[in-house]
Amino acid sequence: MVQKLTHEVRLQHWRQIVTDCRSSGQPIKDWCEKHQINVKTYYHWQKRVCQETCQTLYTQPEKASEVIGAPQIPAFAEITQPLRPKDALALTIEKNGLLIHIYEGAASQTIASALSALQHLC
Repeated sequence: MVQKLTHEVRLQHWRQIVTDCRSSGQPIKDWCEKHQINVKTYYHWQKRVCQETCQTLYTQPEKASEVIGAPQIPAFAEITQPLRPKDALALTIEKNGLLIHIYEGAASQTIASALSALQHLC
């Protein structure tokens, strides 16, 4: 019983170290040096944490959020779209000698206004 408790305490400590290191954005070697942790020791702890996590997920899938620290409430993340050239022409409309150029990313309200103006002019 005491051994199991000791194991759990150590594992939780190692899990926190691995989480802190990975979320720091620093290379592992630099993070370990800054926190005075031997790199080989860190990798040993990381391996043990991963093995224990996989074992728990395999034997007790209902504990997944507990083991991997999944949020219990919805989380949102910003998703960025790839940049497109601002001058990429998507469509050209010609009516009675007037031209409307519509570029990629144009707002629908802008397009509607341009079409309305074209309709009134022609």
